[in-house]
Amino acid sequence: MKSLNNLTLGKKITFLTAVGLLLGVGILSFLGMRAVNDSTDTMLRDRQTTARIVADYLDETLGRALTELTRTAGMLDTRQNPDEIDFRIRVLEDRYSLLSIETQGVYLLNREGRVVWSKPTAPGETFGDVVSYSTIIQTLRESKTTVSGLVPAPRTGTPVVLLASPVRVGEMGALVVAVYPSASSIGGFVRPIRLGETGYVEIVDQNGTVVVRTEPGPKLAPFEKSDHSGRFVALIEAGEPTRGLCHTCHEPGQRVMNKDVLGFVPLSQARWGVVIRQSEDEALASIGDLRRGIILFGVGLISVALIFVAVTTRDVVGRIRMLTLASRRMAEGDMASPVDVARGDEVGLLASTFEDMRTKLRDSYLELEQRTKELSSLLSLSDILSALRDLSNQESILGKALDKTLEIMKEDIGGILLLDEGKQTLCYAAHRGLLPEDTQSACYHVGEGLAGRVAETGEAILVGDVLNDPRLVPSDRTHDVDGLKALANVPLLSKDKVLGVLTIGSREVRRFTGDDARLLEVIAGQIATALENAQLQQEVQHKEEMRGVLLREIFSIQEEERRRIARELHDETSQVLASLSASLEAASSLLPDGVQKTRAILKKAQALSIHILDEIHKIIYELRPTLLDDLGLVAAARWLADNNLGEAGIKATFKIVGQERRLPPQLEATVFRVIQEAVYNIARHAQATSATISLQFRKDSLGVRVEDNGVGFDVEKVISSADRPRGLGLLGMRERVELINGTLRILSYPGSGTEIDIEIPLNPEEVLDGQGKQQDKSIDGR
Repeated sequence: MKSLNNLTLGKKITFLTAVGLLLGVGILSFLGMRAVNDSTDTMLRDRQTTARIVADYLDETLGRALTELTRTAGMLDTRQNPDEIDFRIRVLEDRYSLLSIETQGVYLLNREGRVVWSKPTAPGETFGDVVSYSTIIQTLRESKTTVSGLVPAPRTGTPVVLLASPVRVGEMGALVVAVYPSASSIGGFVRPIRLGETGYVEIVDQNGTVVVRTEPGPKLAPFEKSDHSGRFVALIEAGEPTRGLCHTCHEPGQRVMNKDVLGFVPLSQARWGVVIRQSEDEALASIGDLRRGIILFGVGLISVALIFVAVTTRDVVGRIRMLTLASRRMAEGDMASPVDVARGDEVGLLASTFEDMRTKLRDSYLELEQRTKELSSLLSLSDILSALRDLSNQESILGKALDKTLEIMKEDIGGILLLDEGKQTLCYAAHRGLLPEDTQSACYHVGEGLAGRVAETGEAILVGDVLNDPRLVPSDRTHDVDGLKALANVPLLSKDKVLGVLTIGSREVRRFTGDDARLLEVIAGQIATALENAQLQQEVQHKEEMRGVLLREIFSIQEEERRRIARELHDETSQVLASLSASLEAASSLLPDGVQKTRAILKKAQALSIHILDEIHKIIYELRPTLLDDLGLVAAARWLADNNLGEAGIKATFKIVGQERRLPPQLEATVFRVIQEAVYNIARHAQATSATISLQFRKDSLGVRVEDNGVGFDVEKVISSADRPRGLGLLGMRERVELINGTLRILSYPGSGTEIDIEIPLNPEEVLDGQGKQQDKSIDGR
């Protein structure tokens, strides 16, 4: 005991705990495993031995039965007199009776499997479908004696076992005996066998079906499958005996209803197996008693070991509890209470380490708390600046940003000055406490005062005492604020470009630390980024507006130019060609007889001029169909579909939904050009057989849908390939629709056709009457 006390605390606890637990666990494991394994193996061997005895008896009985059957079959001929056959069968039944085998029927089959004689007999009786009895087929084909599994009787359907032997005299055939297994010696021998209160015997055939089951096993249902059918079938095929615990041989995921021990032995005379089963609770009862005794012994042994451990650890509990309380205080955020360091042993060293950790955690916690507050404030500032999407609400947003910045810096004086590069001046966009209350803003030249110098150099100037700082000159004191003692000016920089200055003032002399400077630079950077983004957004919006105006002007000029070219072609070129054709016809008629070759040339020239005239008319319609100006969008779109899709062999369907009406000329022209591009794409690329164009006239909008059953395409891929004409055409469609505030949706996949949906909003003031004139709506709606 003295040597034990000289050990260090860690060694003492480790030694006693290891010795006690290792001793207890070692003895308990050795005795338990030895006793349980020996007892379990002995019990399983007993069950397997019993199964083997039953199997040997069944093999002997079946062997004698098959011998008698074979002998009788050898004396039969399918052509014999029925009386002679009946005599032989009665002799066979007498011998089976001596073997305690009860038959359900006897059948003599010819080589085709047809019944030529049976007992008992019945008018018109047949054996049924021989194909369903594999053992009979095997006997007829291979001329060997066989024993079936449990099968339905030919006439009654009751469970029977078929014994079949080939008939080799005369016409080949088979002699088949149907046996009741439960009433024969197969069940009569095993029925008296009792294994405790829960043990019973099962006989399983090659299909996993239970042939016989003794009490007190579960009541046997007709053709019931064993709960281990797959395992037993495999063992029967392999001819291997086995023994084990039932719940260890189930397939993964199979639910175990009863936990049994079992022994299995296959038969040699038939493809059957004998199973001895007994409840684990009963079979392993003695083993369980032994296990409980070992457990009680182990518990007592471990209790003794724990007592030894308690003796060693009693003097440590108090100090461990003290350290636990200290760590709990630290976990709750109390970093001010020190940890008591009492002794110099391991626990004392641990307490000293705890104290060092507490001190460092306290400093880190205070710093982290400050950083968290700053980060939270910066996030709030970022949320405020995110609303600065353009310069329309600049003063309001910058005012809120300045208030949040003053809150972060814990001051109430400050301002944000923005630089006007053209005038080279700095003007207040927001201020708090730097200017008189009745002054909205004030401006300074770049280089004037502290803010001007910061804007000029792009470097921050932090002044902790404005009255005594040697860096200040009289011109720097531009702020006439009572009690202003400290001032910080930080440039608003974005990509090295000065956009303005952030000014923070204090009514107390303040030493601006490096953290203060870093924080102000981060805030200034956020404000500068927001300002630059707002300026860029405003520029983008302006350019987008200008682009829309230019596109509308271009499309308008384009339509006007199309109209002019179409008009000139109609009024001048078409008239010239018509006159040329008439002149050629007149010249041809004036030629004398005998100049047929010249007349043929003139006729050919006339036909060519007529063809040119037709092509020019087609060009005129494509440039600016007169239908669009005269009859409106519906008539022009229908003409477009009929002429372009019909000529391409595509069945065109045109639908009108709602009340048809005229729309403003520019809108009709835009929609027509979009439909025209879609129709051209169908005719050139779709390889379609049918297409549908739908116009949906609604009260406040116009819907257009163009769809086909063609090969389809990858929309994104085609649009992104802007160098291709088709991609440019789709982009042009989208541009035209967006210029009239509409939406365009293209749905297409390779092999699935294409659908184009257009939705265009309409203003009531833009509704036209049937003649294309804008309706005059009076106040009363008439």
